[in-house]
Amino acid sequence: MTTATASIRELRTDFRLVKRKIEQHGEITITDNGEPAYVMKPVARREKKPSPMPDYYARVILRQPQAMGEKATLQFHEENRGDC
Repeated sequence: MTTATASIRELRTDFRLVKRKIEQHGEITITDNGEPAYVMKPVARREKKPSPMPDYYARVILRQPQAMGEKATLQFHEENRGDC
């Protein structure tokens, strides 16, 4: 890939042309009054990793209330009997 040039004025007034130059040449040199000042090149894209599918069943199991033990059940019934 060869290096192309564009002026700051081209960058400001016709960015689409500058973008096409970047796509064609890989990078361009931006000139300020004819002197090379900056280098523009595209950013390397990162590959997106697929996110794992949510385990809905595990979420339901985690959110279900836990059963009371035998001792807790007897205590609960004793408290609810009351003196009628």
